[in-house]
Amino acid sequence: MTRGFTADDVLAIQLADDPQISPDGERIAFVRIEIDRERYEYHRSIWLAPVAGGEPRRLTNGPGDVAPRWSPDGHTLAFLRGPAAPAQPKSREERDRGKTQAQLWLLPLEGGEPRQLTHLRHGAGAAVWAPDGGAIAFAAQTGQPDDAEVDDAAIDGKNYPRVRTVDQLWHKLDGEGFIYELRSHLFTVPVSGGEPRQLTDGDWNDGEVNWSPDGRTLAFTSDRSDERWVWPAASVWTLDLIDGGHKRLTEETLSASAPTWSPNGRQLAFTASQRRGGDSHTDLYVVAADQAEPGQRLLTGDFAPICADTCIDDQRAHGGHHLGWSADSRDILLLASARGATHVWAAPADGASQPRQLTAGEIHVYAFTEDRAAHTLALAISTPRIPGDIFTQSLAEGADAAPRRLTELNAALLAEVEIAEPEEFSYTGADGWELQGWTLRPPEADRAQPLPTILEVHGGPAAMYGYSFFLEFQLLAARGYAVVYVNPRGSTGYGRVFSGAVYDDWGGKDFSDIMDGLDAAIARGGIDPQRIGIAGGSYGGFMTNWALGHSDRFKAGVTMRCVSNMATMFGVSDIGWSLAIDELHATPWDDLDRLMRFSPISYVKDIHAPLLILHSDNDLRCPLEQGQQVYSALKYLGRTTRLVIFEGQSHDLSRSGHPRSRVRRLNEITGWFEQYIPA
Repeated sequence: MTRGFTADDVLAIQLADDPQISPDGERIAFVRIEIDRERYEYHRSIWLAPVAGGEPRRLTNGPGDVAPRWSPDGHTLAFLRGPAAPAQPKSREERDRGKTQAQLWLLPLEGGEPRQLTHLRHGAGAAVWAPDGGAIAFAAQTGQPDDAEVDDAAIDGKNYPRVRTVDQLWHKLDGEGFIYELRSHLFTVPVSGGEPRQLTDGDWNDGEVNWSPDGRTLAFTSDRSDERWVWPAASVWTLDLIDGGHKRLTEETLSASAPTWSPNGRQLAFTASQRRGGDSHTDLYVVAADQAEPGQRLLTGDFAPICADTCIDDQRAHGGHHLGWSADSRDILLLASARGATHVWAAPADGASQPRQLTAGEIHVYAFTEDRAAHTLALAISTPRIPGDIFTQSLAEGADAAPRRLTELNAALLAEVEIAEPEEFSYTGADGWELQGWTLRPPEADRAQPLPTILEVHGGPAAMYGYSFFLEFQLLAARGYAVVYVNPRGSTGYGRVFSGAVYDDWGGKDFSDIMDGLDAAIARGGIDPQRIGIAGGSYGGFMTNWALGHSDRFKAGVTMRCVSNMATMFGVSDIGWSLAIDELHATPWDDLDRLMRFSPISYVKDIHAPLLILHSDNDLRCPLEQGQQVYSALKYLGRTTRLVIFEGQSHDLSRSGHPRSRVRRLNEITGWFEQYIPA
């Protein structure tokens, strides 16, 4: 007999991530993520799956093993090994040798134990093998904390309060904390062992290193512009390993990612968005490796999908980039998202035609790699029924090939639960635009029986709902609720005009699009219009606050990691000034009234529905004070509200937060709706 999902199933779900196919295309190394139920800790280990099929086998024991990378000959895996959770060094020697940091290790696949390759104080980044297999390049943090006495005291068992001295605008980043002290730079280390050699230095960050096919040059990303601490955006650079010369290849108007060499070494492909005044759209570009002056060529100007994974769920962070090339250097392989699906596409490097889709179906491909011949893909895929597994697909078989599943990590769990199936619908929003939405109904629900319904609004707004597993939605369905979710203007995957249409209009036509989607779902039947709630996080939290202050249709709401005051966001968020200036075109001192018009706190007196506020105290994207402003105002007004604060958690609580906090969060959501909109 099956059952419905519960919040505790967070602890049972296993995920496959970072599939890395061997150069010969015969094996796939991947990261398996599990949760230790007793310790409430994530456990990550590296596994190996044969492409031909068969039982995957464990390569490492974890608990913090990630980022497997094949040597060119396929005989060795480099990987990162770190602790399961952040830890403090017990001595100065442990600190200086990075005992509690992720370090590079090597694992011979023909037998033998893993060997540690680096012992850097701040740890190492993922390995990039030299073409001859003799060395590894990587990025790593360098520098000293600005109050080193505190770290020394902690080793001696003393607890001193830290004093921070900040002198740059961009000085913190959600999920990482303060970032002004250390700088990321490039290193190489011989595979035979020895001290890593630092290749770059300076008051900027270098990363995303990629080795040229001839082994003479490194491509990497770096922002060395005068705007780097105000409007951060990396360019593509190269470093000549023979003479040490640096060269910037791309214009500083772009924010570039994932520079990847063509097999013939003549070009680099990369993805990029605009540094300033963009439209939340990411494109694919190429640049000649030997060009004298910065410049690049756009390949996807008329391509509606966004060249990134922007499909949102509650199992992993979205936004990943990976690029590959065909063996003949004619095509670039990339992830692109469109109309709720993320697929692998192939874009002609000469730009002569539109990219063509290589994978198919209502799926979310959240990671991929290709073998050396670019004949076989390793894929990490989620669907509304699959949290995340490893698949493979042959490109040599042509357009009729389909992904073939290699793992079923959650077979036991999924055999005992009922899974709700989303029903897609289209509707007309503001300006007559055709929009996409879904309704998720409880399994076996009688369509003639109107159900209480929760309208969910995604964050971003530069993201999209789609064909991915969403435990929060499944949990609500298991409790007897229908779930409605739509992609209003501002969402990605529908073209640059669509994603940019929310600029200067938060709470305007985007709100109309969302409400039109709710009406369309109601018109399809099976929804009780008198029992509707609303929930969302980040921008979705903004919209939850906004909707409750502009409509009396909702009987209760849950706002998570929300935005409430655009003026105060300017000074407290890690991206607050960018949001205010680039998207709303105002500063608090020049146009406070404009920012307050876009602020849900300005309409808080009109919120009468019971509102649950969930927020993390280490959220640097939408800091805690955003939720506290709504809570304090509603309490003062005598309204029904509750504030739940998750200590030590970031903006990404729902996807990668502490496992116990994730369970508690889900129970808070369902408990609130069960109290005020009983099913």
